[in-house]
Amino acid sequence: MGRTVKRILAVLALVVLPAIGFPTPAHAVGYGACNILGTITFAEPSALAATGTWSIGPAILDCQGIVGKRARIIGRGPFRGQGTFSALAPAGGACLRQSGVGHVQYEIPTATGTIKVDETENHTLAGAGVIDTPTLHGTFQLPPPYTGDCLTKPVTKATFVAQLILIRNPREFPPSLAPQSDTLR
Repeated sequence: MGRTVKRILAVLALVVLPAIGFPTPAHAVGYGACNILGTITFAEPSALAATGTWSIGPAILDCQGIVGKRARIIGRGPFRGQGTFSALAPAGGACLRQSGVGHVQYEIPTATGTIKVDETENHTLAGAGVIDTPTLHGTFQLPPPYTGDCLTKPVTKATFVAQLILIRNPREFPPSLAPQSDTLR
């Protein structure tokens, strides 16, 4: 996707956010549109369990936008995460119908340095999914091919594709004196 298209999508996303239920915080200092592409892995404690664990990685976060007063996001950074899930009725544990929580870590490269983010996550998946962190909000999909088929064996690995909006309030950012060493929690 070209830079112009990404910028247009970022601007459109910011205009549409309040209309779709993601209000922009007052005095927000970070705005952007992001994509994630990677691998998600599921593990169940037992064949009959309706709960399990998930992990994302390797994955790449690609954002376009601005952080701080003028720190333009300039590229891609690594993204990873892990957590737990519970199956939603009527599917089994890893059959792509679940509600989960976890923790994600990622890096946002900006013109003034890299910002490292470490935050909580929650999601719901039923065909397509919704993911929410304090900074990233949006949807995700798990397109085929899968390792597993939900009929004879559970899905244990899939491609993870997300389309997200980045919004961050200035009170949640650390001081911007040395962005290359910043860590957000």
